[in-house]
Amino acid sequence: MKFITGWLSCRQGMRDEFLAAMEPHVASTRAEPGCVFFEYHRHKDDEDVVVLIECFSDAEAHEFHRRTPHMIAMQADVRRLLAKLSVIETVSEEVILYDLDFIANPPSPYRP
Repeated sequence: MKFITGWLSCRQGMRDEFLAAMEPHVASTRAEPGCVFFEYHRHKDDEDVVVLIECFSDAEAHEFHRRTPHMIAMQADVRRLLAKLSVIETVSEEVILYDLDFIANPPSPYRP
C-alpha cells in the first residue's frame, strides 16, 4: 500500500476555485485501477488549506495515477491556485516528507 497525505495551501481566497477544479480529477482518480481511496476536506482552522488523503494498492498504481491525462491536466490548476504543497508519502515502512513552496520557488512545467 502507498498512502499520501497532503496539505494543499491555496493562494489567498482561491480555495473554492481549487475545490471546483478538483472535482473532475477526483472522480477520475477514484475510478483508476489500484486506487483504494482518494479523499479531501477543508482544513477546520485554515480557510485556505485543503487536506488530501490518498491510498493506492502499491507504488506502481500511484505511478500510473501520476501519469494519467487528468493528473497531468490538473497540474496547471495546481500551479495557478496553490501557494504551497506539503506531502507525506508512506510505502510500507518507508516515509518520505517534502515541502514545495510555489511562491518562493515557482515550479517549472509538470513533467511526470
